[in-house]
Amino acid sequence: MHGGDVGAARLPPLFRRLGPGLAGALSLLVFLSLPLVPLLGVLTAILSPLPLVQLLAVSGGTVLGWGWVMIALVGLALATTWPWVLGVAAGYLVVAAWPAFSVELWVWRRWGTGRWLAVVSGGALAVLVGVLIALSHPESPAATVERLLAPSAATSPDLARMLGVSRWAGEAMMASALTAVSALAPAIAALYVAAVALWLRPRLPVLGLPVGREPFAAFSSEEWLPVAFVAGGLGWVFASGLAKWISVNLLVVVVGLYFVHGLAIIHHYLGRRLAANRLVRVVVGVLAVQMPLALVVAAAGLTDTFVPLRRSSRDEEGS
Repeated sequence: MHGGDVGAARLPPLFRRLGPGLAGALSLLVFLSLPLVPLLGVLTAILSPLPLVQLLAVSGGTVLGWGWVMIALVGLALATTWPWVLGVAAGYLVVAAWPAFSVELWVWRRWGTGRWLAVVSGGALAVLVGVLIALSHPESPAATVERLLAPSAATSPDLARMLGVSRWAGEAMMASALTAVSALAPAIAALYVAAVALWLRPRLPVLGLPVGREPFAAFSSEEWLPVAFVAGGLGWVFASGLAKWISVNLLVVVVGLYFVHGLAIIHHYLGRRLAANRLVRVVVGVLAVQMPLALVVAAAGLTDTFVPLRRSSRDEEGS
């Protein structure tokens, strides 16, 4: 894509000199905190697409920034017998490169925010499902992930906490949590990528990009998302084997997107003043992710697709 200096005029001089080599190197360095820094890396890796998006603002494209990194990682994987390099390449692709490239597509196609978020999370899910199927064949992907996680879960308290199990929990509870996380690994990772995209969205106008200006309270999910919801639900109920595994992960991602839609409804009713308060947003987010309230929030998002739950000031004046 040739976009020219989309946002270069608004960037500090340091960012105007950001070239593909430096952008790719910085994004890879930040992404590597995800596998190398326990827990904290989950937060810092969110920043990994930012140098690539800054490159988009300067040059109108991101491919040159992340393309050489992917070529180097895949080449290293082919030249060595280190299987973890493929994992790093796949992780970098979905966490750093894909969100940045999706912004480039968004600038080009001018989607609504809901469609862009669906494309980001759906694309990440497709890549992760494909990679896991390819690497685990002929074993089932869920069994492969569980086999890889089991030794670390038994010895790492950090990983156990990420699974939602305390170190004093029984072996049966640990095994149950490990099985669930292994089965839903692609969906969990895809929703993490969606979180990366949501963090990135309000920062795009600051870089001078013509997208991401919509208030979060006005967010609506993709209009075709109910089709994916029905497909995932039917596959979960009636399919078996690999098809059931794919369907369940698809359903979880769709419910996650409807959860974001439901959060936007909550922000709408909080009003601009409360919704702009960072502490209020944190409290609402922490409360909303608690089960079963999270399902209620997602149900509100699904309902708003068919029956509007947000009333504008015009509606109130006319009533």
